[in-house]
Amino acid sequence: MTLVYLDGAFLPSGEALVPATGEGALFGRGVFETMRARGGRVFRFDAHLDRMERGARFLEMPEPDASAIGDAIVELTRRLAIEDARVRVTLLAGAAAVDGEAASLLIQARPATDYPPKLYERGISATVAAVRRNEASPLSRLKTVNCLDNVLAREAARAKGAQESILVNARGLVAEGSASNVFAVVATEVVTPPIEDGALPGVTRAAVLELARDAGMGAGERSLTLREVESASEAFVTNAVMGVMPLVSVGGAAIGEGRPGEVTRAMMRLYAAAVDGACQSEAM
Repeated sequence: MTLVYLDGAFLPSGEALVPATGEGALFGRGVFETMRARGGRVFRFDAHLDRMERGARFLEMPEPDASAIGDAIVELTRRLAIEDARVRVTLLAGAAAVDGEAASLLIQARPATDYPPKLYERGISATVAAVRRNEASPLSRLKTVNCLDNVLAREAARAKGAQESILVNARGLVAEGSASNVFAVVATEVVTPPIEDGALPGVTRAAVLELARDAGMGAGERSLTLREVESASEAFVTNAVMGVMPLVSVGGAAIGEGRPGEVTRAMMRLYAAAVDGACQSEAM
């Protein structure tokens, strides 16, 4: 049975129970972070926890203890003997009407096998989600457990043989992927939609923008139409577990030459080197 961390204890997953009266379970009031831990270390761990804290404050929940979470990730991955782990940290609200019912902190880990090497070599395809992203909602800027739009969009993509789905906002502009931020290479510039268009402020997204600029590439945020992404010379998507993944087609139409391009491969190398360097030199 899989081991998890819940509210200070390491338990078999079947014994990890949260209160039935909690607003996290009843109404989806909660926040989470998905990270990749190598040897217990997470690239830009502080940025992940900062985002989680912002979400908890907005939802009027107790803020997570970054130090305790960092220690728990190290110990959980050690106990599970996972050197390269996909880690999810979830904070679920307690019951508003019950005095003293605190938020529940759950940490899960499993081997990071979501994205096999062949996907990076050939790139992935995406569909366009039927659901629209409401960019006016403050929830579009938070990583909450209330994310069924994204889950359903991704399931629909996989049913069609694609690995990702692109969400467009109410104004017809690209917001993000169902589980990723979207980047397009337009006239040699690396471009990603702004937060105001409904994009989650991704930790990996921010890192890629910084790395591109440090490498002397043109990189920035601006609104993108679906047509601009489809007609870009290259495109890629990012998240903390996959890193930088080439996106080679949308809706069945090839992007550029239909294979990972030079800019994308350069960003893959820069990001991998940054993660490797940080995880070798930084402690939680």
